[in-house]
Amino acid sequence: MATIDDVSRRAGVSRSTVSRVVAGNGYVSESKRKAIEQAIADLGYRPNTHARALRSNRSNVIGAVVVDIGTPYFASIIFGVQRAVRPSGKSLMVSSGYADEDQESRAILELIDRSCDGIVLYLEHPMRPDVVEILRAARIPVVTIGKDHCPLSRGNVVLENYQGARDAMTHLLEQGHRDIVYLSANLTLGDSQERLRGVTDALAAFDLTLDNIHVVYGMFLERFGYGATKALIEEGRAFTAIFAGDDDIAAGVYEALREFGRSVPGDVSVMGFDDAFFAKYLTPPLSTVRQQVDALGQQAANLLLRLMDDPTSGPLSASVETSLVIRTSVAPVEPIKEVA
Repeated sequence: MATIDDVSRRAGVSRSTVSRVVAGNGYVSESKRKAIEQAIADLGYRPNTHARALRSNRSNVIGAVVVDIGTPYFASIIFGVQRAVRPSGKSLMVSSGYADEDQESRAILELIDRSCDGIVLYLEHPMRPDVVEILRAARIPVVTIGKDHCPLSRGNVVLENYQGARDAMTHLLEQGHRDIVYLSANLTLGDSQERLRGVTDALAAFDLTLDNIHVVYGMFLERFGYGATKALIEEGRAFTAIFAGDDDIAAGVYEALREFGRSVPGDVSVMGFDDAFFAKYLTPPLSTVRQQVDALGQQAANLLLRLMDDPTSGPLSASVETSLVIRTSVAPVEPIKEVA
């Protein structure tokens, strides 16, 4: 295995000059830099990152905990985090908390044990007190996404869930819909709370309340959308529109409606939330609320890098806006024809 001394001999420069290029610190002339980079490529040299971490007291690793990295939504958040940290020369370590308090605690402790320089957290539960104290002792900066469940965080990034849900429900109401079903995820989830608040205020603007629509609580899953819609049809509930809490739920709604011979939007209008990659490929294309999921991760990582550069900064905050995407899954309510 090539060493730093091998690189310095091949490039014809001192060992310290090679170290400056590898670490990205200090001035090195362009000609020497190119010679060193070529020598590194020729020899296949890889720096000893562990040794560098011991010397600098930094691991150059950023940690991140999200709900489930196996889903497109949270994979997009991680994509945004990585897009921000890569240019800074830092690596990324990721773990899932699965919306479970103990799993979230385990994931955080694993990142602390691996001496991460900073951590981005997307949690669905308040951090356990014992984990708070361990994190406090580690003195690792933290930025949260969504509900701020970490009392030590110095930065927070939120999605405009409230405004997105309000805009979506307002659109359904403006199209004349009153027999509306809202399929919400469980209110233990921060996003669900804000979206329900947006729905409530949209209804209030039309002199309506949640009692005037039908709300079903579940999870951000396709099978919830399918099961809830199937149950509504089988019980004989009348509805002209379904507002799905996210696009995964909406996909399940489509499946159930198709199974029962209901057309979209002829029989039932459907509204989603997220503008997932598949939303425009559904038949018909889904009207939904667009959010830049990767921007959540990128904004959070940028705040974290600022805190790492200047620990006295903060508290810092940022928000990611939503926008209504009108496609063809929502149609106006047909007026009832009077019998002559």
